[in-house]
Amino acid sequence: MRRGLPILLVGLFLLSLGIGLARVRPAARSIPPTQPARLILITRTPQPGGTPTPSLLLTPTPEGRWMRVAGTGGLGLRLREGPGLNHPTVAVLPEGTRLWVFPEPREADGLRWHRARTEEGGLEGWVAEPYLAPEPPSSP
Repeated sequence: MRRGLPILLVGLFLLSLGIGLARVRPAARSIPPTQPARLILITRTPQPGGTPTPSLLLTPTPEGRWMRVAGTGGLGLRLREGPGLNHPTVAVLPEGTRLWVFPEPREADGLRWHRARTEEGGLEGWVAEPYLAPEPPSSP
């Protein structure tokens, strides 16, 4: 009985230490990238001498585009934390708000969602596609 007591105490100490650290550690936050991601593929090209030479292949990703909030009947468009109706609202964007819309939309709740950032860059989130209109071409 006496031999098992130190092992039990050490185990309880380690368990309480782990629980304490879990409470102290801050929650991880996902910070969205400020520019579209680019895929870099590094390959080796065989040379006639049998010595491979590394080469770099840059695959461009589709660029985003400017769009405006439209078709909300003056109610505004909800900018959400994630793609879908179940995500909290970050802000309600008034009709006509100019947004940078990133490529690669996602489907959720029967809608197509786009990650978007306000023109000033102050707000970023997800908006439903039916309430976006293409930016009119600028006049020279």
